[in-house]
Amino acid sequence: MYRVDAAFKGIVPVMFNRFFNIEDTDGRAKKKSKMTWREELPLKMYIDEQGVFVPTDNIRMMLIGNKHRKGAAKIQGSYIEKAKGTEYTEFCSSCVWILGKDDPQKVRFDPHRETYDDYDERSFINTKGTRSLTRRPILKTPWSVEFFVEVTDDQMHESKLREMFVTAGLRCGLGTYGPVFGRCELTKWELV
Repeated sequence: MYRVDAAFKGIVPVMFNRFFNIEDTDGRAKKKSKMTWREELPLKMYIDEQGVFVPTDNIRMMLIGNKHRKGAAKIQGSYIEKAKGTEYTEFCSSCVWILGKDDPQKVRFDPHRETYDDYDERSFINTKGTRSLTRRPILKTPWSVEFFVEVTDDQMHESKLREMFVTAGLRCGLGTYGPVFGRCELTKWELV
């Protein structure tokens, strides 16, 4: 078991698109909501009384990935080292944990922010075949996040895991619509 003190520094802005249920926020159904798109933007972010944060699981998912987005373990394992994608992904799923510095479940942005810096607006074709707009909040650069990486099994050397975090930052990105948004470089990796 080992622990690493790590940090990412943003290269490009990071975008958010957290699912929120309008009924949880004001008790009204979305169709009847009088909320404007500008009022909905902060609800698409992770914000608490201390400001904007990212859940630790979001950083962990940069390693693991999902069916919509490849994680660094699959990129590193399947495309760089032959036939190790499943092995690396399973290791990261079961043995690698991300912990926030002040709250184990949250990683805070530096510099501190209370809300979004700007928003991104894109059109898309909806289910009716017409165009709709979507707006998502973004944090502009400079931004950075600092966190702990806890590994519960020593069979993966920390240098190999470091390579995966470098790949995760540059090829997967943090937040939504990566790696166009959320790309970052690993600026700190110290064994604790």
